[in-house]
Amino acid sequence: MARIESNLAYDLPDYDDDYYDYDDDHEYAPPQEQPQSNIQHKANAKKKAPIFPLIEILVPAIVAVVVLAGVISNQIDMSRLTAEQSKMSAQLSQLQDECTNLEAQLASKTSVTAVEDYAENTLGLTKLDKSQVEFVEVPVDSVSEVVKKEEKGFFAAIKDWFEGVKEYLGIE
Repeated sequence: MARIESNLAYDLPDYDDDYYDYDDDHEYAPPQEQPQSNIQHKANAKKKAPIFPLIEILVPAIVAVVVLAGVISNQIDMSRLTAEQSKMSAQLSQLQDECTNLEAQLASKTSVTAVEDYAENTLGLTKLDKSQVEFVEVPVDSVSEVVKKEEKGFFAAIKDWFEGVKEYLGIE
């Protein structure tokens, strides 16, 4: 055990055998006294106060307040965006339902039976009977003729070109 010097209520040499140094022959050798240091202390030495005691407290407090304000601001933005997203989701659901209803209405109005019913009741049309079909005979000699364009002069072609440009530009 190491030598301990303290201000206890008992004398250490009386209770600790390790306090005494023994030679190799186990003979008692009194402990050697340690030299006293020559350090002199001032009687009324004061501890130096921090240069800026408020800065040591205020800077971390301000940083903590700024961080807390940022966190609160982010939470406010998150809650606002969440509310907006849920509102948009509800609107999307409503519009999808409306789209489904409109597609069903379109399908019912464009069905063949709906078109036939509209033609008969509203327009007064009837279905075609075989007796109403007439065939028309066309003579075999019917041939169309291509009409040749008249040859125009050089100045007439330029005039037509300018008229086309004016018509394109919307002049006159």
